[in-house]
Amino acid sequence: MEIDFVKISPTQNMTILVTSPLDRMYYKDAAEKIMAYDNVHAEQVGFLEKPSSSGALARLQMAGGEFCGNASLSLCAYLVWKGIVDCMDECTVSIETSGLDSLLHCNIKKVGDHLLGKIKMPIPEIIKDYNLELNRNNYSFPVVYMSGITHVIVDTEQVGANEEIIVDALLSNMDVISKEDAFGVMFHDKKNRRIKPFVYVKTAGTKVWERGCGSGTASLGAYLAYASGKNIKEDITQPGGTITVEAEIVDGKITNIAIEGNIKIVAEGKAYI
Repeated sequence: MEIDFVKISPTQNMTILVTSPLDRMYYKDAAEKIMAYDNVHAEQVGFLEKPSSSGALARLQMAGGEFCGNASLSLCAYLVWKGIVDCMDECTVSIETSGLDSLLHCNIKKVGDHLLGKIKMPIPEIIKDYNLELNRNNYSFPVVYMSGITHVIVDTEQVGANEEIIVDALLSNMDVISKEDAFGVMFHDKKNRRIKPFVYVKTAGTKVWERGCGSGTASLGAYLAYASGKNIKEDITQPGGTITVEAEIVDGKITNIAIEGNIKIVAEGKAYI
């Protein structure tokens, strides 16, 4: 099968957007093949669809039906790059996306050889601790429940070098922790405001140590605001660069979250799968 694609780098969270129309029944297989090392290669795949709302310019449907912040930013940047959106130096792009019932609005700026994208993220439904007993050790991890994806925040000082063991243990308890299809584990270095993101999407069958994670960054920002009881704005370093998160809290409730990061269009063409 021949399909058209664009490859985009939002903070090196390499994202492929399939621009050819394709039946959803083929999404999982197409995503698995195109993101493979011996094909175009990326960390995640989204598919462009026609939106159902008149207020949206396009719809992003992830292979697993999950919500993805960086892929959403990628689609908004792509619409600007292709000239589908009339944008001089800065503009707002509205899209539909899987995992969300409401429209998503992206602010896109042209900055030199790249684009700077900022979006408001879904407000967490709840933040609560999950207790895990592992090898006679008891751990308590905050869990941020967002629409379309759940993230566990893991303090690296607490678990040391046992990252793979912790991921395996959390995945084995995933159905107890969350009913969402997408599940992330954010290993958080508090001293350096750094995360190492891992994301599993059940439907797509993908397990990826990501270079950058938009929803994970938003979840961490929400947790930091919730834990401190204060508004926060932090630059969160991750393997692929930095994503800025802003979170506002009023009377103990998160009222607003936004992330901002650099986006580059790196390739466009045809893939054979």
